Amino acid sequence: MTNLKNKLFRKDSLLTHVLVMVLISIVFILLLTFGLDLYTKHGNSIVVPDLRGKTLEEARAILKEADLDFEINDSTFSKTARPGTIRDVVPSPGSRVKAGRILFISINGFSPRKQTIPIYKDQSARQILALLRGLGFESVEQRVVPGGYIGSVVGLQTPDGRSIEPGAQVSIDTKLILLVSGQKVDTLGLDRLIEGYGQEGRMDSTMLPPNPNQQKRDSSVSNDWW
Repeated sequence: MTNLKNKLFRKDSLLTHVLVMVLISIVFILLLTFGLDLYTKHGNSIVVPDLRGKTLEEARAILKEADLDFEINDSTFSKTARPGTIRDVVPSPGSRVKAGRILFISINGFSPRKQTIPIYKDQSARQILALLRGLGFESVEQRVVPGGYIGSVVGLQTPDGRSIEPGAQVSIDTKLILLVSGQKVDTLGLDRLIEGYGQEGRMDSTMLPPNPNQQKRDSSVSNDWW
C-alpha cells in the first residue's frame, strides 16, 4: 500500500499534476471573483443627483463631491429656460450608478441655433415652405407678388424688407416672408383698364368709370314723370 501511495503521489505522477491544476484553478477563480468586485466596486452605488436647472459650475461641484463626472452631448435653446443651464441628464436623476460614472447632460444654449437658407429661387413655394419648416423655421409667411411662374418663389425677406440670400446663416427664430409669384388683384380696376387699352388700342366706354355728372342728369330725367 505504501509503495502504491508513493507511486501515485510522486512529483512526476499524473495525479500530482491533476491536483496541482485543480488547486491553481480554484485560486484563480477566487482571485478573479474578488478582483472583479473590487474593480467594479460591487455594492458601492451612487444616486444620480438632479442637476436640471443648475449651471455647469454648480453641476461640476456637485458631481465632484459625489465622485461622478459629466460630458455635454447636446445643446438646445428654449426661451423659457435660463441660458447655460442643464435641461436633462442621462442616466436620469434618482437612478443608481457606480462611482466614477460619466453622466451625459444637455444644456440650454445661449442663443437659438442657426440654419443655412437653401436655394429657393424659381422653386415651388409649397416645397420651399416645407423645407424651411423642416429646418426649424416656425414663423414663415407667404406674400404674393407679380412676376415669374405662378406659385414659384421669387424672393425671401424679413418683415423689415431685408432680403435673405441662399446660403445665409439665419437664426431659426427669425420671422421669414416668402415672396411667391402670383396675380395681384387691383381693387381700383386699373389693371383691367390698362389691359383693355392695350388690346383694343383705345378704352371701351364700358371699361371707363361712371361719370358722376351723367349719373346726376340721368337721375333728374328719370324722376320728372313723378
